[in-house]
Order: sequence, then C-alpha cells, then structure tokens
Amino acid sequence: MSTIQQPSRARAELIPGHLHSHPMPPSPVSVSAQALDALLRSAPNTTREPMRADGAVPADQAALEKQLKQLCDQLDRKTVERLMRDPESSESKDTFNTIDRLLTPDNLKCLLNSPNATSCIKILARIETQLNKGSLDTVLSPIETEQVGAYRNYVEAALFALKASLMKASPSSRFDMVRAFSRQEHAPLTSIQDYMHSLQVKSKHLCDIATQVRKVTEPLQYAHLEDWQRRDHYESDCKNHPKTYSFTNTLESTLEHPCEIRHFVTDRDKLDVTGIRRQLNKPLHWVNQLSGASGEMQLKYSRAHNASVLVIAGNQGEPALVAKIFGQVKENDLLT
Repeated sequence: MSTIQQPSRARAELIPGHLHSHPMPPSPVSVSAQALDALLRSAPNTTREPMRADGAVPADQAALEKQLKQLCDQLDRKTVERLMRDPESSESKDTFNTIDRLLTPDNLKCLLNSPNATSCIKILARIETQLNKGSLDTVLSPIETEQVGAYRNYVEAALFALKASLMKASPSSRFDMVRAFSRQEHAPLTSIQDYMHSLQVKSKHLCDIATQVRKVTEPLQYAHLEDWQRRDHYESDCKNHPKTYSFTNTLESTLEHPCEIRHFVTDRDKLDVTGIRRQLNKPLHWVNQLSGASGEMQLKYSRAHNASVLVIAGNQGEPALVAKIFGQVKENDLLT
C-alpha cells in the first residue's frame, strides 16, 4: 500500500525556513504493559462474536454464507473509494462493521469447512481483490494528491498573508509577528492531518484483512474437499468436551482488534499456537518481560477479573498476536 506522507503539525513547519523539511517517520507501535492491563480489565466486547473452538459451527451457516455473498456484491471500486473518502459516514461505518464481523478467523475456518466451501473460496477471493494492496493503492493515490495539494495551498496562502502583514508592520514588531504565527494552530491543516492519519489506519486494517483472507484461501483454491479438513472436529454440544482454539497467524488477533475466548477451562481447554510457530519459522519461548523480539510469549492473568491475555511477538514490523481469554490460562494450556 502506498505510504501517505503526513504533514507535520503546522507550528514549526509554517516558518519559511522549515517548509521543505521532511517529517520524521512514526515510531513503531509496541505492546505496552498499560495497554495489556487495560485489556485485562475490559468487559466483553459485545459488538464482536467471540472466537469459536476448532470445529464449532455457527448457529446459521446458510445466513453466514448469504451475508458473505451480499458483502461481495456490495464491494466494488466505488464502494472502496467511498470508504476511504468518507470513512465516518453511517454507510461507510456499516460497511466497515460488516467486514469486521464477517471476515473473522473463525468465520473463515467455518466457511472453508462448509459443504459450499468451493463457492465460498471464489467469493472470498473476489473480496480479497477489492481490499488488497493494489486496489487500495489505486484508490488512495488520488486522495493523497488532493490532500497534499490542499495542504500546500493553505500554507502558501498563510505565508503570503504573513508576508503582507510584515511589510506593513514596523521592523521592531516583525519578529514577534513571526513567532506568534509559528505558534498558531491552523484548524484546516489539523483537519487534513487527522484525515490522512485516519486513512492510514483504516486502509491498513482493510489490507490486513485481505492478507488474512488470501493466506487461508490460496492453498485451498485447487485442493480437494478432503484436504481442507486440517484437524479433528470436537463435539461442540458436549459440555465437558475439551476445546482447542487455534491461531495460525499473528494478524488474526492484535491489540487494536483482539479476539476474545470465553468460558476457557484451565487444564482442560487448549490454545494451539503451532501455526504461529510455523509462521515465524522459529521456536516460541516464554519471557517475563517483552522486548519485542520475534517469538517471545507472555501470559498475564487478573484474578479480580478472571481474565488472561496472551501476547506473542511477531516478525519485525508486524503487530504482535494479542488475545483476550476469559478464564485462567496457564503455560501448559498452550500447544506450541
């Protein structure tokens, strides 16, 4: 995806000598202890379906497939452009919510193991085409050009007005005028910066979903139905049957969009992260404090909230896997 160059805050940059300076790249986002503690204390997210155990089937498979087809029919170049140009409209918010709700790791697993898996793969491939890097680049490029042009025009007009004022002012007052100008907040520039930052966040989120869809569908596009069964299914209607929750990629659950596992039973249920080990191509290991090195694992548990958080550091430049589990998870509850 093309990188959107964000204008720096207007205070220093509006001084003529700084107009051509380059903004520093943003620091990488890390998983802080404060963020994990806040996640531990948070209530269940009622707007997102909790993660299902391996082999669990949604209540209405037909409804899920119908909604997937409706999303596919809705997603075209015009819709994606609307999502980027007006992300805060009610229509765009509904589309973002539908994408987040339908294209979860659990739903993808369910769709690919359904009797209609072949048609689901074709639908998912079309959705991935609309949300992948190339498609989003095509939409973002003209928007970026427009916003940078608007930013430049405002800066030039503001500097012209400043120069006109300086020419009329007494020499003794000019320095104070420039200093006051450099400290002034300019609402139009702030609005442009906020909008472009929002584009970065939302386009990155859509691209991550497209990547997740592609990773699970590509290996199966030419496979036989029996090859799609990758693990034994558990009887979900048996109350005391052990449940396994599998993660295959760190993008499945991040700090910004964490999966939730509910009613986890210690020493009975399992978290299978062998797929993460294969993704990172290295052994996973426990640490008391995260340094950000790939393959590090950490568990946090809050007795007061009976909740656990699992963190697995991903590859450099990629977000860590962060999952919220309601119940106590011990190290021996993980399959690595």
